[in-house]
Amino acid sequence: MLATMPRKRTTVTIDVEALKAFRRLAKKSNMSFPKYLEAQMVEIAKSQGEIPSDYETLGDNRGGDRTATDEAEND
Repeated sequence: MLATMPRKRTTVTIDVEALKAFRRLAKKSNMSFPKYLEAQMVEIAKSQGEIPSDYETLGDNRGGDRTATDEAEND
């Protein structure tokens, strides 16, 4: 069964120098560029009271759910 991803793809236009800076910051944070932007935007929304302070973003699920595999290996 596939998990529903509460994410929406969107397109934005951004200043070239800002884009380069955010890509560098993402690399320094050891995060992908989209994940870094998402994390920064969530922090801003939290600080402005637009989303709850205990809100957490969806983790990286590119590898899929391995729960069943891990359980089978431990039996």
